[in-house]
Amino acid sequence: MDPKKPKDNNDLQLFKEAMHDVTPIQHNKVVHQKKFKPVISSDKTNIDRNVANESRFSTAHVPDCEVILNFERPGIQKATVKKLRQGKLATEASLDLHGYTAEQARSAMIEFMDFCSAEQFRVVIIVHGKGFGSSKKKPVIKPLINKWLQELNEVLAFTSAQPKDGGTGAVYVFLRKDK
Repeated sequence: MDPKKPKDNNDLQLFKEAMHDVTPIQHNKVVHQKKFKPVISSDKTNIDRNVANESRFSTAHVPDCEVILNFERPGIQKATVKKLRQGKLATEASLDLHGYTAEQARSAMIEFMDFCSAEQFRVVIIVHGKGFGSSKKKPVIKPLINKWLQELNEVLAFTSAQPKDGGTGAVYVFLRKDK
């Protein structure tokens, strides 16, 4: 600020004067994340596909789960699990299941996991919510996700997300690399 100029209480003017010689930081890193939007319909083809995948994800006999989800298969590196838990691995796709019924979530999960496998993604995030909007004020989709992810051989590990990514209402999922 020039000492010869009279002081002005206008905040915008003061800010402009303070920033007059500042240049923006230049960088070339751009992170693109694919937003997955499952197709939810009640047409006959969707029903036929659900019947064909009946054994893939069951909605029966789902036990309650812990608030913080954590699962890892034997053999995965501890450092990788630690980075996953800390949210330090870049996610390549996401699925948001807010407002879905159990059957809609099941269809979306099948479609999403097939998509991730075809694209050969390694780290994805699934937002399942905390269950505050359910009729019993307890999670419905979260225990299903916990069960389904453990059933999939392509899932090496998953853990509750960091608060910035949804906290206990989301999970980071680390997927097996295709050979």
